[in-house]
Amino acid sequence: MHIRDLERTHVYHSPQYPGYTCWCGLSNMPDDSPMCSFTQAAGPFKGRPKAPEEVRRALDWPPEMSELEFQRTGDEYDMTGLDLCNMHLRSEDRGRSWQFVSADPFRTCMNGITGEAETALSDGTLLRGVWGMYLPYDEAPRNGYLQRSADGARTWGEPETIFDDDDYLYWPKRIRELSDGRVLVGGGLIRRRAEHASRRGWFKDITMALFVSGDNGRSWSGPIDTVPQAQKNEDLGLSEEFDWAELDNGDLLLVMRADGHPDGPHRMQTRLVRRGSTWETSAVEEAPFPHSGHPEMLATREGVILHVATTGISWTTDEGGTWRDLELDDGLQEIRGEPAVGYYPKSVQMADGEVFIVGHVGGDDGYGCVDQSIVAVRFFLGG
Repeated sequence: MHIRDLERTHVYHSPQYPGYTCWCGLSNMPDDSPMCSFTQAAGPFKGRPKAPEEVRRALDWPPEMSELEFQRTGDEYDMTGLDLCNMHLRSEDRGRSWQFVSADPFRTCMNGITGEAETALSDGTLLRGVWGMYLPYDEAPRNGYLQRSADGARTWGEPETIFDDDDYLYWPKRIRELSDGRVLVGGGLIRRRAEHASRRGWFKDITMALFVSGDNGRSWSGPIDTVPQAQKNEDLGLSEEFDWAELDNGDLLLVMRADGHPDGPHRMQTRLVRRGSTWETSAVEEAPFPHSGHPEMLATREGVILHVATTGISWTTDEGGTWRDLELDDGLQEIRGEPAVGYYPKSVQMADGEVFIVGHVGGDDGYGCVDQSIVAVRFFLGG
């Protein structure tokens, strides 16, 4: 499998330097106009207020930094006092130029609350997932929730909680519409425990779970397991980050991030088998991909499924049985040492068959440490 007409393009840089723009979302609206969302921060690089001590303790934030990590204290990660917003841009020429849509503000000490968990439904409604635990300064649900927009991201509705159970938190990380019109949300299901009340504690009792909706996300059924009972006691090291591609028969092919794997960070994969209106688990196995950020999957109209990451783009035509690297025009996964795509990529396939991928320059960076911007890759699949 090759690609043709590869093009790397710039999407956006914030008004100041170094820029801070990250955690992209990408949707193809019903009129075939891509909508790109991301977090933007602006303001002073030094002399900012710090989050109150009780907030810093509850969120284990800023993260602890070692002497080898840029000789920094970690305070660059405390976003308190900055101008933070969820940016939305829309393109009427399939991603070649972009127009400003909206920038709704929020306040937090964290480095993002939403963006990547966003999708456009077939009726044009936008759904986005928000992690309310990262909004300590606002009166938001202390849980994961959805917001919807009926006017193309110009305004957003009230929070809609996905899973109302006092024993759990649910962190939405991906939203996708299925071929039958239902909506799936995937993310981390966290058991509430007093001894695990802080951010680092969440990952000590977390599992990946799906919820499904037949009314455009207004009510949800689940949780739907992603790991079979026989493997529940295995130390798979799974986090809240996974993605899926819907197969022709309604099964789901999942790729999962496993940062806590005993042998080091891994990628895992599994298949959820369609059974009526829900899915049954099958074995979770190692996937042949190097460690990277949030997995990104794209089921194309050509029958090819892509796994997209900064480490390269891989493809399968046998439903994940075998994976091969996608060859770029010059046969390389990198160009002049740059990653194949931006960090935490999001992808769509447009009406003419072109694959369009956005991500951000840099990684999980402190404010002002890296000149972040939003970049894109576009190409057609060939034989």
